[in-house]
Amino acid sequence: FKCQDCLGEPLYCTGCCRSQHHCNPFHWISQWNGQFFEQSCLAHVGLVIYLGHDGKPVSGSHG
Repeated sequence: FKCQDCLGEPLYCTGCCRSQHHCNPFHWISQWNGQFFEQSCLAHVGLVIYLGHDGKPVSGSHG
């Protein structure tokens, strides 16, 4: 994967792309398809955006 928004458009493996974009979920990425980079999205690397406190999943009930 290549990030079009990170400085220098670095190349990432799937896991590194996911971890590097935890705080940048709106960056645009491209994926190498064997011939060229095509538009992709961070959901394809497994990035999940949690809307709870500090970007963590909500556990249990809050009262």
